Amino acid sequence: MLYFKTIDFPNYLTQSQVEAALRKSAIKKTSFLDFKSSIIDVNRNKDFLGFEGKRSLSFTRTKTSVEFLLPKLITNLSKEELTTAYRIRLGVAPFCIFLVISFAILIVLISLINGINNLEAAVFFFTGAIIFLLLLALELKITKSRVLKSIKK
Repeated sequence: MLYFKTIDFPNYLTQSQVEAALRKSAIKKTSFLDFKSSIIDVNRNKDFLGFEGKRSLSFTRTKTSVEFLLPKLITNLSKEELTTAYRIRLGVAPFCIFLVISFAILIVLISLINGINNLEAAVFFFTGAIIFLLLLALELKITKSRVLKSIKK
């Protein structure tokens, strides 16, 4: 998968400190987070679901049933001690939605260049893209704040 955002740790923290803080605020899962539901309405004392791979740790934010429209983001933290940042990528379903929207916009743009005026489709797909990007920005902001909250605990 493609990582689209890299966020540096605060200067006073090491990889092991960030890892310990995120582990403390995560529910451990035994399978990939892309295919796990992260909706938890009861007992919300943990902020993340976590999965430990061979070379990295992956976390996704737990959500309430009201937040199900927000795209799933996977936060990846390398196990290497020299790591100074964590990376964020889209889950499988939001990544597929992003690809479909991008492909549709590309087709609309090509048809507009070729003189086929399909304004309704253009408005529909551009509106969908704007809504998706706004939801993505909101989820990214929430995820970053939850990571910082976990680190400060």
